[in-house]
Amino acid sequence: PNTQRRLNNARLRPPSASSSSKLSALPNLIDSASSISIESLSTTLQNTIDAIAQSSPDQLLNDILSNAHLSTPEQVSAALSEILPLLFSSPWHTSAIALFASGSLLATFINSPDDYTDAPFEPGSDTYDAQLANEFYSRRPAMVLKRILRLATSTAGFNTGLIFDWLVLGKLLKDEDYTALRKNEPRRAKEALELCTQLGPTFIKLGQALSIRTDLVPEMYALELRQLQDAVPPFSSDEAREVLKQELGVSDLNQIFETLSEEPVASASIGQVYRGTLKDGTDVAVKVQRPGILAEIALDLHVLRLLTPIQTRLQNMANGLDTDPADIEQGVALVDEWGRGF
Repeated sequence: PNTQRRLNNARLRPPSASSSSKLSALPNLIDSASSISIESLSTTLQNTIDAIAQSSPDQLLNDILSNAHLSTPEQVSAALSEILPLLFSSPWHTSAIALFASGSLLATFINSPDDYTDAPFEPGSDTYDAQLANEFYSRRPAMVLKRILRLATSTAGFNTGLIFDWLVLGKLLKDEDYTALRKNEPRRAKEALELCTQLGPTFIKLGQALSIRTDLVPEMYALELRQLQDAVPPFSSDEAREVLKQELGVSDLNQIFETLSEEPVASASIGQVYRGTLKDGTDVAVKVQRPGILAEIALDLHVLRLLTPIQTRLQNMANGLDTDPADIEQGVALVDEWGRGF
């Protein structure tokens, strides 16, 4: 009913002066699309975007329906019959549309919810098994591909900037002191810290390990990453309470606790801690693991094992060294050792 009233009002009310003058150019734009220049098209689109940004939803709907004359299904069909042949009039248009659609589908796939309900091995200090993980994820290639693509898109800007500073401004311009690389270290270090936080518990743990290894990373990076030792963002307390209910087998935490802090008093890469008091008056610290943490870490370790050969070859290439199979084996062995340490 609300939509019908808007359509009726659109037929009765004149378009508002704030944006209708810009939107009224749309029919003329469609009629002359074959001869319009790139510059004028860009200007018209920018004006239209400005008009849209300044309009309220109701005002915008009325303007579009009134000026573009799309108030009936017949008018919409007629407009599409004019526009679609223009869109697909050349291979370039078709390729651009296909590229845009592919990008949208890829973004939807990458950002789709993760399923961390199952893990390749049981929780425990000695249950990590790379072979079990290989068998488990070989049956779930889409999960592995999505994680790799998410890592690639998340780190693309950081890696591009780092390579540009090192390769273009350093090696190609023959700057033996790598001035740009050193100058940008503070900014890159902050970006590395943000990336570790965004990428989840595995990479928070990796950042924590690197924060004390100045023999592996520059001092500036180590200083920034040390913030991960005591400043890991917590996950939702609502989720934490649901985990507690399931683990304790109760529907209401008041059955167990006299008091329980609303927010965690501390958080780490794998879990967070709440302050509580039991019904008998005993003060307790309640540690809650992040939901799905085992499956998430197992997937990341599997992905790291897959990417280690590539990383080893690139690192040796940057240092002007040949890659021996033993180098790759050592890199994979380090990932496995790290996995067992979780």
